[in-house]
Amino acid sequence: MNCTKPLFLSFSLSLFLFSSGMFAQTLEEYNKRKYEIGGWIGAANPMPGTPTVQVLDTALGGGFYSRMPWPSIFYTEFGGGYTVFLSRSERALTAIPLYAALAYKIPSELPIQFFVKAGGGSAYVVARPADTARWNPLAYAGVEASFIAGRRIRIGVRLDYNKIIETNLDVPDRYRYPLASPFDDPRLFNAANYRLQNVDFFYFGLTVGVLF
Repeated sequence: MNCTKPLFLSFSLSLFLFSSGMFAQTLEEYNKRKYEIGGWIGAANPMPGTPTVQVLDTALGGGFYSRMPWPSIFYTEFGGGYTVFLSRSERALTAIPLYAALAYKIPSELPIQFFVKAGGGSAYVVARPADTARWNPLAYAGVEASFIAGRRIRIGVRLDYNKIIETNLDVPDRYRYPLASPFDDPRLFNAANYRLQNVDFFYFGLTVGVLF
């Protein structure tokens, strides 16, 4: 009995030190900066309080991203998406945003990691019924909450904000001058009906990424 007690204490201490070492190693590996690629899918919404929400309805959107640990304490993230916004009228809009952003991972000992992101890019926009298709400047911001499962898979949620900037463009000539042909849509004859308008969207979706 006298030999069993020291042996039990030694075994318990060894198990505690081994577990502590494994936990420290896992935490270190968890916080290690890695390259990542992934995708997301979720709700695409016109921003409340803007003219966009009066015209377009919520839709299902999706996209992709890649993230690398550079520069310094930041990550550089590249991504894009695809969404078709419909409405209760003949209006519709297809948005294909492409962006580059700096992402900062908020220091935390929690199992959940938080990223804040900001950047810009360009969005290919197709507007109907006018059928105008062109690239517009894009402002981007986002936040993400996620955790790593199995050391290689990231699972989480993300909230993105896109502002498609159109007001810096010129009105097309066909809408500036009162000219029309039998093949034009009569609803677009009046040049006053064509207005340049910035468009605001936010996306909330589930994201899955692979680290390597």
